[in-house]
Amino acid sequence: MELLNKLTIKNLKLNKKRTIVTIIGIVLSVALITAVASLFFSARSSLIRFETKEKGNFHYCFFDVPVQNINEFKENRKIETMYLVQSLGYDYLQGSKNEYKPYVYVKALDKDALGNLAINLLEGRLPKNENEILIPSHTKTNGGVTLNLGETITLNLGTRVSDGEELNQSNPYYPEQKEEIINTTPHTYTIVGIIERPSSEIEDYSAPGYTFVTYMDKENLSGKNVDVFVRYTKEGIKDYLKVTANILGVDEEAYQKLCGDEFLEKDEMEELTQKLGEPKYETDLNGYLILLESGIVGDSALKSLGTTVIVVVIIIIFTSVFCIKNSFDISITEKTKQYGMLSSIGATRKQIKKNVYYEALILGLIGTPIGILVGEIASYILIMVSNYFLKDALNVDLIFSFSWITIVFAIILSFVTIYLSARRSAKIASKITPITAIRNSENIKIKSKNIKSPKIIEKIFGIGGEISYKNLKRSKKKYRTTVISIMVCVSVFIALSSFMNLAFNVIKVEFQNQDYNIQISYRTNEEIDEKMKEIFNLDNIKNYSAISSRGLNFTTDKYSKEYLEIHPEGGNSTYTDEDGVEHTIDDYISVYSVNTEEFTRYVKSLGLKYEDVKDKGILINNIYETKKVNDKYIEVEIPKYTFKVGDTIKGYIDDDKNNTQKSCSIEIAKITTEVPMGMSEYQSGNACIFIDEKLGENIIDDSYYRYVYIDSKDANKTQEEIIDILRGTEYNLVNEGEIAKMMNSFYTLIAIFLYGFIIVIALIGVTNIFNTITTNMNLRRREFAMLKSIGMTKKEFNRMIRLESFFYGMKSLIIGIPIGCVLSYLIYKALMSGELIIKYHLPISAIIISAIAVFLLITTIMKYSINKINKQNIIETIRNDNI
Repeated sequence: MELLNKLTIKNLKLNKKRTIVTIIGIVLSVALITAVASLFFSARSSLIRFETKEKGNFHYCFFDVPVQNINEFKENRKIETMYLVQSLGYDYLQGSKNEYKPYVYVKALDKDALGNLAINLLEGRLPKNENEILIPSHTKTNGGVTLNLGETITLNLGTRVSDGEELNQSNPYYPEQKEEIINTTPHTYTIVGIIERPSSEIEDYSAPGYTFVTYMDKENLSGKNVDVFVRYTKEGIKDYLKVTANILGVDEEAYQKLCGDEFLEKDEMEELTQKLGEPKYETDLNGYLILLESGIVGDSALKSLGTTVIVVVIIIIFTSVFCIKNSFDISITEKTKQYGMLSSIGATRKQIKKNVYYEALILGLIGTPIGILVGEIASYILIMVSNYFLKDALNVDLIFSFSWITIVFAIILSFVTIYLSARRSAKIASKITPITAIRNSENIKIKSKNIKSPKIIEKIFGIGGEISYKNLKRSKKKYRTTVISIMVCVSVFIALSSFMNLAFNVIKVEFQNQDYNIQISYRTNEEIDEKMKEIFNLDNIKNYSAISSRGLNFTTDKYSKEYLEIHPEGGNSTYTDEDGVEHTIDDYISVYSVNTEEFTRYVKSLGLKYEDVKDKGILINNIYETKKVNDKYIEVEIPKYTFKVGDTIKGYIDDDKNNTQKSCSIEIAKITTEVPMGMSEYQSGNACIFIDEKLGENIIDDSYYRYVYIDSKDANKTQEEIIDILRGTEYNLVNEGEIAKMMNSFYTLIAIFLYGFIIVIALIGVTNIFNTITTNMNLRRREFAMLKSIGMTKKEFNRMIRLESFFYGMKSLIIGIPIGCVLSYLIYKALMSGELIIKYHLPISAIIISAIAVFLLITTIMKYSINKINKQNIIETIRNDNI
């Protein structure tokens, strides 16, 4: 046996090319598994850092907790740590330009809260005592008030009330509402730091006060209630709804159902609410952080993505297993003659089996560590390159996360696969008789009547084509191996391309990618309209849209079949008032008037000409509805109407200024799902019509509010210029530059991992095909040399190879494309396991790309192999059995 092992090692050394090709197959497979697993853990770690930086490092927040109840949290074994925040009160922000945000709101945070609640310093340092304070950057960018480091400010902090009712940050400010601040106490602070806008848990976007942050000494707590932010233990996260219900003192079962992702009927919800009881505190949760740290999959997009990842991982494992198995099949096929010779000189079946296993072990010991190293290095390089090129775009660095689980998983899978592949090959090698093995005719099993070729092949490709066809018929096993290699790569590419597109759609649904960074709203009048023209000409502004809207009331029976299934009564409905009189409610659709510049760009993007549609409307017909399917409620996207291009919607618009109704009719120029700049977030899921502002002058009351969306190169600078221009007018400005930057960064982060993933899959697919075809062609060198020796011309030889390439490609695509489409649909169904609004589309682009790539790849590889074969001596090739 030792002699056979030495022979194996010597054989591996002598046949370096074959050995290297087999090792490369193992390396690529292991590298794929390692890289994907490593990227998954790295993405998870990066997203956790992203969440904690943007929202805070906590799982749950409990508001307005009495100081005497804090011990309940300290003694709870399911709570790992907690941070305390106390509200100190309101004061007016002198000079604020945001009429909906006229206050300063001061919060005191303990030391742990300052380090864990997304208090991100831009300048200065954190406060160390109760006389130091941090101010947010949006005090200047959003409120137009400049405060500097080192400046001393005095705030008269008190309680905000309206009609005797105490208000907080959850109560937005309305200019027409009468409010006052009472029970004020003066506090003097030194500004020691400027921070990014606090997370929504500290300051909601509708909050009326800019949050200033000071230090809290939690050892000397007294007076006002506190907000308690907690991190649960690992055990607590697993059952966080139950833990939270116990803290709130409510019914566990009712709380879990009400907070779960199941759609509840109105009666069931009312019953559960009654059973729940009165919670001790209001709460908020950091749902994504809980999901990322625990793997608990709730509703929404991440549930679907989690399910999809399982499908994709199965595809990856199958691809990897096949790649390793394919390398061994080729190797064993080539060495069949060698095993036959060993058998003829006395080697037993058991010895041959062990010899095959020994070779597999050597190749595995070499290929697996290299594959793991390559996979980890590839992941590290991808992350480092991403950090380098996106250092200004991302708010957080991507993390390379090394996981021993990844390494162990890759080792186990590779060795199990190698063993199974070798076991099958060893079994085949041990069963073949010496004579059959030496003749190497085991793979050629066909009856003479089945080897006839169709006349059309001889007519098109000549004698070379006929020989090629017959050869494929005779060597079905080698032919099948090559076809399966290409087929697997095609189907996997289509499936994963579909997954990538669907994943991007999920991200767009879950994290709306904003196309603007400044929003202005104002009541239209001649003075401010003139000033807005000056704003639109500012240097930093790339694009803008100015939009007004009104509701068009109309009656119609043109409802889609899908809509009527959910609403049998149609759009019209009736109600009975207190006097018993029945009223009919007409249908209603929003009409948006868009400035001419943006409307022109918008219709051009739809393939239309402005002159053809300036007096018409663009209809968004698709809406989102909740539908019951198999006792489960899901949200679906359906068309609402059956209107066609050229139809006219007739109705009336309420004229509030004159207290009348104005008749209105709009012809439909196009039905689409695309929307103008700034409207993706607000229009989402509602039927509406977009018209040009010149047409809108006759429809929309000029006293109505107008919303302007601006995409600026420098949002902060543009805001300062806008404030200067609009000084003395009434308007509301929101600088969403930071929000847009965060969303774009997150979108980019996901894109990096998805594209990295598809590139790795494509590389292993190409390498696997190259491995299979080149090895197969090398094994046939002797056959090609014999054909040339009996007079086959170069032209006939090339025809033969082209026909083989055609057969390989066509059969692979005929089988691979349907399988890829089925896999893509399975991924789609996995995505639809959550309440997502995504339609399935056949992956046409992936199919076309894969078809073109297959023929280009096969042609290139065949040409490469033949060029090498043509350079070899015919006589020497016939004599030599080894490669």
